[in-house]
Amino acid sequence: MGPGVMPMIEQLGLLEKFLEVSKENDVVSNFNEELQLTSTIGYTELAQRNGYPNYIISRPHLYDLFYSQLPKEKIHMNKRVVSIEQEEEGEAGGHVTITFTDKTTARGHILVGADGAYSAVRQSLYDQLHQQDKLPLSDKEEMPCASICLVGKTGPLSTEKFPHLLEKYCRFENVSGANKPYTWLTFCMPDNTICWMVIEHLHLMTNRTDIASNAEWGPGTTDAMIDKVKGFPIPSGAEGLTLADVINETPRELISQVALEGKFFETWYSGRTVLVGDGANIAIQDAIVLSNYLYNMCDSKPATITRAFEGYHQERVASARQNYDTSNRTRHLFRQRLVNGFIRFVFKYIPQMAWNYIFDSFYGDRPQVAFLPLVPDRGKIKAFPQRSLHLNDPPS
Repeated sequence: MGPGVMPMIEQLGLLEKFLEVSKENDVVSNFNEELQLTSTIGYTELAQRNGYPNYIISRPHLYDLFYSQLPKEKIHMNKRVVSIEQEEEGEAGGHVTITFTDKTTARGHILVGADGAYSAVRQSLYDQLHQQDKLPLSDKEEMPCASICLVGKTGPLSTEKFPHLLEKYCRFENVSGANKPYTWLTFCMPDNTICWMVIEHLHLMTNRTDIASNAEWGPGTTDAMIDKVKGFPIPSGAEGLTLADVINETPRELISQVALEGKFFETWYSGRTVLVGDGANIAIQDAIVLSNYLYNMCDSKPATITRAFEGYHQERVASARQNYDTSNRTRHLFRQRLVNGFIRFVFKYIPQMAWNYIFDSFYGDRPQVAFLPLVPDRGKIKAFPQRSLHLNDPPS
């Protein structure tokens, strides 16, 4: 997490607690399989230029911070959506009702789908638009899958075996396999743990249905991939360490295998339903801007809701597309084709000045919550204008 979401963390009064459970990351180091350093990406000027450095934080710690700000009775866990029904608009205004597998329901004026690419809310919305012949063709297509990811977080480790855990900054280390379609990453956390990830780059783009037909694929079936990758070397720690040294220290319930899919959806809202992005930073930025528009609504009439959704979409769509395109380009760095090797060769000669320019265009998007006290824009490179901060300003 970096400058794009840290102003909101500070607005919520969570910055001090956030720093206690995160670790600053000042460089990404890229290695070949012989553990020779091939290139680095430096974030040392990020705080000066964009107001905040980059941080690594585990999702459970981040969730706990957000949960601590919410009344417990507002959070309902272990709910799975069965159906969504949008009522006809009446004099008192319409509503949307969700029914869950336990036969309970929830009813409100607006439904926000924030449950990922395979969102039940998204599916319901798209099914409805498809029946009305209003869904773009691109949104009907399956999401392509370019890779499979094995990810985990160890328990507390020996600092004798992994002395870099005691360093001030998080070591974020990325290894590209030699003549094998794998990339593996390790990054250390402040509680003497290591988060690790192994990405298998598929030779051809496929889809989740085809992957699920593979006998090795499915919930909890991580053993097959672990057996393939456990001998891969890792850069930091005692000499001769491999992924097995961190995998064996990882509780089995903290190991997951997922398909990494990507697609830019054109449809973000319809009626009383709206969607926010997938992925921590994008989702948080979407939520900030959407909440500003919802807070500014004077009533819950359909026209008012539509204006709010339109404003949110217009403010976020360019940034969301840029993030998607950047992620897509990064994925090509680690594939094993000849052209990808050439890209990696050029990549290591990109000067820091060029990286700073890239970061400025990426981290200039630093939205804040309009109805909370604003924090100063500390970056030397000023934040992009944010329309949703000025919804009540008189016309100039």
